[in-house]
Amino acid sequence: MLTSDELADRLSRLAEKFTVTGASAALWHDGMLVQAETGTVNVTTGAPVRPDTLFAAGSVTKTLTVSLAMTLVEKGRLDLEAPVLEYLPDFTTADPVRSAAITVRMLLNHSSGLPGNYLPDLAPGDDVLERLMGKLATLNVTGVPGRRFSYSNMGMSTLGRLVEVVTGERFDVALRTRLIHPLGMTATADAEEMLLHSTAVGHVVDPSSGAVSRVPRLRVWPEYGPAGSRLWLDVESLVRFGRMHIDGATPDGHRILSPASVAEMRTPQYDDFWGCLRGCANFGLGWGIFREGDDPVLTHSGANLGMHSTLYVIPAQKVVLAVLTNSATGGMLHSTLCTELLDEFFDVQGPAALVPPEAGVEVDDERFTGAYRASDGQVKVEMRDGRLHVRLIPHAGLAEWDRLMGSPAGDGRAMPITCIDSERNRFIMDSGSPGSQVAVQFFEPGWDGRPTLVRLGTLYERAA
Repeated sequence: MLTSDELADRLSRLAEKFTVTGASAALWHDGMLVQAETGTVNVTTGAPVRPDTLFAAGSVTKTLTVSLAMTLVEKGRLDLEAPVLEYLPDFTTADPVRSAAITVRMLLNHSSGLPGNYLPDLAPGDDVLERLMGKLATLNVTGVPGRRFSYSNMGMSTLGRLVEVVTGERFDVALRTRLIHPLGMTATADAEEMLLHSTAVGHVVDPSSGAVSRVPRLRVWPEYGPAGSRLWLDVESLVRFGRMHIDGATPDGHRILSPASVAEMRTPQYDDFWGCLRGCANFGLGWGIFREGDDPVLTHSGANLGMHSTLYVIPAQKVVLAVLTNSATGGMLHSTLCTELLDEFFDVQGPAALVPPEAGVEVDDERFTGAYRASDGQVKVEMRDGRLHVRLIPHAGLAEWDRLMGSPAGDGRAMPITCIDSERNRFIMDSGSPGSQVAVQFFEPGWDGRPTLVRLGTLYERAA
C-alpha cells in the first residue's frame, strides 16, 4: 500500500510540474487511509495547505445532491419516474410539451435536455432556487427528454428545488442535516463558516508567463449550489462520502442509503455513451462510470473558479481516491495522479482515449453543415478548404467561466473534424494539441436527412 510520504512526494512533484498552487489528496483502501497535502491556500498570504483545508467541491457536489434525492426516493417522497411537474406545478420552459415530459430520473441521469450552463448569476438568497425556476420559461429543452445524455447544471439545480419543496427545507440545510452531518463531514456552503477554517481560494496561471494569480471572486452563481457552485469541504470528508457509496452506510453502521439504492445509482443508464463525457464509459444516477462490469469504478470531477476536484470509488475493492486543488491547472495533476495510482495499485484502466484516424471515412459533408444552438451557445458546422470544420461559440457568461477556469474554451475558431464512423455519424475534432481530441457526433436526421442534433461536449439543436 502507498504510504503518506510517498503520496506527498508524488503530489508535490506533480504540483511543481503543472504549476498547481495547492493540493490535497487522500487514498482509502479497506480501512487504511493515507493523506497528503502540498502548497499554499492563497499565493497572497502564503498560508500552507493543511490536512483540514477546505477546497471547492465543484461538480462532485452533484453526487451528494443525487444521494440526498435518493434518500427521499427511499422514503416514498420522490418518485424517479414521476414528471417534475408533479412536484413543481409551475415548472415549464420555452417548449412546454418537452418540459412536461421531463421526469425526476432524467434530472439524475442528465437526460432532461435542460440547459447545461445557463449562467444568470442571481443574487444570493434563501429563495434563489425558486427564482431560478422562473428563468426556465425563456429557455429551450434540447432534444427529446430522456433520449440522450446532456450534462446539465440547470437540471441538477432543478433537482435541488425539488428537494426543497419535498422537505420544506432550504437545499443547503437539507444537505447538511440529512447527509453531511450524519457522515461526519467537514463541509459547508456558508461563506461565514468558511472563515473559521483554513479555506483555499482559486488561482489561474498565465499561459505565456506562468505567473500565478488569485481569481477575482471566491464563488459565483449561487443558483447552482446543488450543481456545485457553493460547497467547500476537506479531502477526508470527500473520502467519507465516497466510502458511503461502497455499501450505503457510515463507518459506525448508520445507514444512509439501502444497498438497492446504492446499486441503482451505479447502474449504467445508456446503451451508447460514446463521446458523452470524457473519462467515462457510461453514466448512472449522479455517478460517472469510469469502468463498467462486475467490478465497476465510479467517478465524478468538478471545477470552480480556479479549482478542481476528483473522486473515485471502487466498491468491490473497497477503494476511495480523492484529490482537491486550487489551481486552474489542477486538472492535469488530477488526471496524472489518479491514472498512476489506479493503475499501479488496483489494476484499473479507464476508457480508451480518442485516437485520430490515419485516414477519415468519406461522408456527404454538406449533410452536416449548418448552425446548431443551445443555451450554452452555438456550434457552426461549415466547409473550409474542402473539409468539414466546426466553430464553437459559447454564450458570453460561459466564455467568462472558461477564462477563469483556464480552459481552452471555444472561441469561434474553425477546427477540422474527421469522420471515424459514417454509420453512427461519429467524428473527431482536432483541437490542436496532442492527446486532446474531442468527440463530435450527429444525431436524429430530419425530413431532409440532415441531422437535427450535434454533441460537442453538450447537445446543440439545429437552428430552424
